[in-house]
Amino acid sequence: MICDAHVHIGYYPRKGYDRPFYYSPRRIAGILDRCGVGELIVSSTCAQMEEISIADIVREAREMKRLAGNRAHVFFWLSGHLYDEDSAMKWIETGLFEGVKLHEGETPWVKCRKKALRKIMSVASERNLPVMFHAGEDAGCRPSKLAKVAREFPKVRFNFAHCRPMGEMAKVVADYPNVWTDTAYMAIDEFPKLRDYDWHGRLMFGTDLPVWQAKERVGLTRRYREYVRAFRETGLEAAADAAFRKFACAGEKRLMLDENE
Repeated sequence: MICDAHVHIGYYPRKGYDRPFYYSPRRIAGILDRCGVGELIVSSTCAQMEEISIADIVREAREMKRLAGNRAHVFFWLSGHLYDEDSAMKWIETGLFEGVKLHEGETPWVKCRKKALRKIMSVASERNLPVMFHAGEDAGCRPSKLAKVAREFPKVRFNFAHCRPMGEMAKVVADYPNVWTDTAYMAIDEFPKLRDYDWHGRLMFGTDLPVWQAKERVGLTRRYREYVRAFRETGLEAAADAAFRKFACAGEKRLMLDENE
């Protein structure tokens, strides 16, 4: 069963809709179940909305854990306004969250909020929480720019998501043993190029589910199955699943939920 390192629940743009569409934990869990996904890392895009509170994110996470159980590693998407609501990061004490998601394009942590970022990274290091960063070609999100954080916090496991630009990402992964990457929202025709690089056992499969519906009118289950099929053709699935478990599960403390809760 393939592991997906990059899944979302929450509000997200959807083609043909004039307002963000809510992708509930039940909808997303159902797609993953139908597609035979094993473990997954999931975070909520609701964190980007100013009207959403930490209590809302906690309720969503609890529902996702109820539906997917210990297959789901829920990461807390820490936006600027949620950090300001609780700079002590007391949400960790719920036991629901196994990592942190940061998006430099949404909150410029590296560029403008360095003190807060160091506090977040210190907590992640102390609590053995992996951290996912959005990475890409856009300003501030390039892997080479984010690498300074990995260098400053060598005990933190990072996923510089989206594996782009591919060559630059491969160099950062080679240079920093605490950096992983994933294939989230990569074009299927780019998958064969992954074999051109040595990922040092730290390339994970990821999809960015449900992102495809933002730009296309497409069934998510069908598209997800196409994505999995194309990745499997690379022959990298076993290595990607092993990378996932080293990233998400190292020294973890799992939360067991009563199915009747």
